[in-house]
Amino acid sequence: MKSICRNTILLALLFVSSAVICQERDTLCQKNVDSLTLLNKELEGQVKKLEQQLERLEEKQKFYEEKESFYKVEMMRDLRETNEQLLTEKEKYQRMTDSLRNSLIEAEKTIIRNNEELKYTQQRARDAEAKVNAATNKKKKVCAIQGIAMKTFRTPNWSIAPDKIEDGTIVYRIVNKNGGDVEFDYTAGAYVMLWDLTKKRDAIVNDTVSKKHLEIKKFDQDFSYSLGLYVGFGGSNLFKNFYVGPSFKFLDFFHLSAGFNVCEYEMLTGNFQEGDILPVGLSLTDQISKVWKAKPFVSLSFDLDFISYIKK
Repeated sequence: MKSICRNTILLALLFVSSAVICQERDTLCQKNVDSLTLLNKELEGQVKKLEQQLERLEEKQKFYEEKESFYKVEMMRDLRETNEQLLTEKEKYQRMTDSLRNSLIEAEKTIIRNNEELKYTQQRARDAEAKVNAATNKKKKVCAIQGIAMKTFRTPNWSIAPDKIEDGTIVYRIVNKNGGDVEFDYTAGAYVMLWDLTKKRDAIVNDTVSKKHLEIKKFDQDFSYSLGLYVGFGGSNLFKNFYVGPSFKFLDFFHLSAGFNVCEYEMLTGNFQEGDILPVGLSLTDQISKVWKAKPFVSLSFDLDFISYIKK
């Protein structure tokens, strides 16, 4: 009996304990549920905050991306424009470089050409100066002169003229259509100076005239005088008409010459002379032959080169 009571009591205590434990468990569970609910609410609040922050971050990121995209577009446009400008400037400077290079090449060609022309011009100037100096040199040993010569023999021009009629036949007389004793001839030749008389003449003047007379004659003290030999040719038949003789140069370019003219003339041969009757049956040409004759002459010539350069 005691055992049953004890068991009953134990069962009662166990039941009470179980009820208490269940109640405490339920209380604890309720507390845990409340705590979890509160925690869940807090977590949900935090999640919302995080979501809001995430949204803001996403918006900012989107804004930044849009801004970056805009900046990229602007940058690309600026870069493209800058690149185009650089290409334009490059082409411009390339053209300028090509133009400058071409100009430099042309300038170098011009310089080379001008240098060659300058060398040629300088050489021509030196040659011209040498020619002028040679032409205007009052002391030159040899010079070419031209002038007029007067010789004491005229070039015959033989012909026949009807004279009279004998026994019904016309008689012809030999005549010279170029008669006379003096003939003028154009001459050209060379003068070779043998003696320079300028200094001697000056010395004589200085010794024989007064100072006042020297002042009066001062204008011509620069003129040159010399004595030499003249060899020339005359007329159109240059190699059959020679002039040889001494010559005096005065006043720089005047040459007074005298000597002998050696020329080939057509002269009558045989016993015929001017004025004779040519027998019938004879030809005048058969009575003419070429003969060399030496006759005196006097001439006045000029150094034309000297005169032409003096005028310049």
